[in-house]
Amino acid sequence: MGRFRLIDWMEKAPAPARASAVPALVRSYVHGDLASDAREMIEATLTLLSDDPSPDVRRALAEALSIHETAPRHLIVALSQDLPAIAEPIFRRSPCLIDSELAAAVALGTPSIARAIASRPWISFEVADAIAAEGDRDAVLAMLGNPGADLDGEAFAAIAGRLGDDGDIREALFARRDLPLAVRQSLISALGEKLGRFLVGRAWIAPKRAGVVLREACDKATVFLAGSAGEAELAALVEHLRASGQLTTALLIRSMCEGHIRFLEAALARLSGLPATRVYALLIDGRPGALRALFGRAGLPERSHAAFLAALDVWRELDYDGRDGDEPRFGRRMVERILTRYQEFAPGEVDDLLAMLRRLAAESARAAARDMMAARREHRRNAA
Repeated sequence: MGRFRLIDWMEKAPAPARASAVPALVRSYVHGDLASDAREMIEATLTLLSDDPSPDVRRALAEALSIHETAPRHLIVALSQDLPAIAEPIFRRSPCLIDSELAAAVALGTPSIARAIASRPWISFEVADAIAAEGDRDAVLAMLGNPGADLDGEAFAAIAGRLGDDGDIREALFARRDLPLAVRQSLISALGEKLGRFLVGRAWIAPKRAGVVLREACDKATVFLAGSAGEAELAALVEHLRASGQLTTALLIRSMCEGHIRFLEAALARLSGLPATRVYALLIDGRPGALRALFGRAGLPERSHAAFLAALDVWRELDYDGRDGDEPRFGRRMVERILTRYQEFAPGEVDDLLAMLRRLAAESARAAARDMMAARREHRRNAA
């Protein structure tokens, strides 16, 4: 009967004593060099403890087993199905749970369980997708702040769509270096729309004026994002803009004015269906007739073709060397030269384009002036 002495003690000991004995039992089972009968006895004892009437004992067992990859599988499953306060250590740390179990727990479990899963040392794409789609605000925040969480574009898009209006969620999304540019742009656009509704609701700005100001601010941010994009991200951004109706003539003209020929290339390739290499070759030295055919195939308004031709001519003439402070200078000279060539345009759609170009010219002039003043202040500090 000696082999049952441990079980006899567990049945008679008070709950605090049973809870205190759990870590030593688990260490003996996982790390001890035990005979098979002793190992079986400890496993049987741990199994009995998983049904202990005291939640404190079961919690101690969950805490002790959660860090071990060799923990008995049946105990991990039993404890994961216990009360949330007992199951949380298992979901937060146990390496024994597989992705499908974790994803199911997010969908079917309590918010506290989802938050525990979101805090795991590593979160796979499958589990991250589940948290993005089903997790509450706190679970999503925990996951976004978790450097071990692997999120794909689908997960980021789901979070932005569900919870993008939450300021803390937005901040956490923007803080992620792996946030896709398309999702980043959609958040900026949504934030602009929200700001516009607020300003119009307070009667601080006329609705039409708000639309123009915020649309151009969003376009400016979009072009800035495009400037740092790799080839794959740029293609994804262009597709997002096309699908959301934001890939406009005005946006493409702005990108040209700021020297981002790659953005125009990617947009025209997507809209026309031509290979990007062919589009780039046309933009570099294509004749006006070939370029007009490209613009038409891409669906750009016919009356905007001349403006794009002028922008390309100016872009070819100017030297954009990418030096510090060169972008505002380049953009200002681009806009000024395009305006010079199109002062005689007839009213209509092109007139709207000219109005936008004049606003861009003013914007570029202000940016150049600010840069000049900043450089002057820096020079004075260095000379002091």
